[in-house]
Amino acid sequence: MERELIELASAFFGPLGLGILFHLRGGLLLPAALGGLLNRIVFLAVSETVGEKILPCLLCSMVTAVYAERLARILKVPATILLLPAIATSAPGRMLFFTMSSLVWGDGNGAWKYGTLTAEYALAVAIGISLVWALFMIAGKMREELWLKKR
Repeated sequence: MERELIELASAFFGPLGLGILFHLRGGLLLPAALGGLLNRIVFLAVSETVGEKILPCLLCSMVTAVYAERLARILKVPATILLLPAIATSAPGRMLFFTMSSLVWGDGNGAWKYGTLTAEYALAVAIGISLVWALFMIAGKMREELWLKKR
């Protein structure tokens, strides 16, 4: 339980720090940090029930992308401003570190093992975001078409 609390605190303060680093307006710092927290909560909940790590990465990136898109419409800002800090908690940093460490130490098998895991995690995050963006674009086009037909 203590480990999860530390993860959740990091998931809140990490995106907050990235928001400061990216020079987000003060009013956007809290939504970006809450997005990172939401991301980690979904990841922990899904990984607890599923057990693996790829599906939780996919689902938490989808939830975070929906959060960023919806909130961006409310706050009238681009979704990427909220998405980038929030999705940073999904980055496969640990696996990337192990990949690079294995390469430096000449462990080809370890580098391959960790490299493929890193690619799988990164691909799951990218696919989750892309699916949500595609659905939002399709919904926007459909709404636009319906609005034009009503005129």
